[in-house]
Amino acid sequence: MTPARQPSTVRAPRDTPPPAFPLHVAGDALLRAALEACRQHERVAPLIEKGCAEAELREAAAVCELSDHHLAARTKDYEAVAAVGKGTTPDDFWRAANTLWHSSREYARRHRSCDALMTKLRKQLNAHSSDKFSEITLEYELEASALLALRQAIAAYRKLRPGME
Repeated sequence: MTPARQPSTVRAPRDTPPPAFPLHVAGDALLRAALEACRQHERVAPLIEKGCAEAELREAAAVCELSDHHLAARTKDYEAVAAVGKGTTPDDFWRAANTLWHSSREYARRHRSCDALMTKLRKQLNAHSSDKFSEITLEYELEASALLALRQAIAAYRKLRPGME
């Protein structure tokens, strides 16, 4: 006689981590998402500067957009876990992870701002005035600054978690 089979305890994946999710795990996931977002931006920049086929640029931009979406999602996950508190996490890790979170959130905000401005300008017929170009330039410079801050936060976090990629 064979023993009765127990029902499977496999759970469906969650959209957000449970409250007991370790802070370092959420921080490491945020790091990986930030690294990928930066890598994709570095990949797209030369295509824009040097020129490439329209299809290649469109597809590279889509991958870049996906990595930005992934970064935004991991930012929200980290925020949910960090809201519970630092727990037993060392102070230096807590500061580095929160700096990474803050930089990721600021980058996402700047990126959304650039996207919103470009959408607005595309809808306007007179979008080619010098004032509009100045506004576009400012938004892109602020986004580039946020990306630089994100890279610096990545470097600080990696010093504390050197094996994370």
